[in-house]
Amino acid sequence: MEALKKMNLDPNKLEFKELKAFRDLELYLNKPVKGTKEFKYLIYCFRYLTSFALMTIYENRFSSLSNCWYELERLFLHDETFDDEVFVQSWIFCDFPVNANKKTVLDYFEEIFVDNEDNLNIFKNFIESMKKSRLGLYQEILSSKKIIKFRELFTGKIVKAENTIPKYEKGEIFLTRLVEIGEKTYLFGDPKCWPKEYKAQLEFMVETKLFYFQGSTIEEKYEQFMKHAGPYWMSCVVSDQNIPILQPDHYLTYFK
Repeated sequence: MEALKKMNLDPNKLEFKELKAFRDLELYLNKPVKGTKEFKYLIYCFRYLTSFALMTIYENRFSSLSNCWYELERLFLHDETFDDEVFVQSWIFCDFPVNANKKTVLDYFEEIFVDNEDNLNIFKNFIESMKKSRLGLYQEILSSKKIIKFRELFTGKIVKAENTIPKYEKGEIFLTRLVEIGEKTYLFGDPKCWPKEYKAQLEFMVETKLFYFQGSTIEEKYEQFMKHAGPYWMSCVVSDQNIPILQPDHYLTYFK
């Protein structure tokens, strides 16, 4: 109801299919989630961010965001590779800078939706954690049934995460987003994986494209690469071979 008010929509004037859409939204927001309390919190909060983002797109508040959403929806969202409902969406909502101020949908979610103390208390940890997160290339170095330890390519950073992956090989490399909630770190969505034998090839593939981004060190360029090259990575792992490989700075085309 708060969202309807902000969009100046009168519920009494909504058509049946629009009312059904709001019913479906309520079911989506409250669909049960399996996992720890931290993981449930992460998913429930992301559903609210997704709902806010879709309303923003519906309003066409930012043409760049609409351009981004509709193209990535057409290219990737219907592909089985991305059926976790967060891999593509989290890049669009948390990483893509929608305007010259370099603000993301997540920033506007914080400013507009989380506009009172009660909401801030609920979403504060989620917002801070998602702002710190990004896609990364991580190699498994040690694991158990509960914990998996990674070393990130290029940065060498060691990260310990909750093991939510059913099957993987020793030394496997993961393209994934790691999100820290409380004292636990989770893989956000289904990771895209390569055998350990692909390590040198992956590193070479990234190194030859780092010139797209500025930075005084390889680590800084890699940080920018992984933050902004979401569509490039989507085009690398999508199952539909007819989709071309996008450039690492493809996100800039959404402002044209």
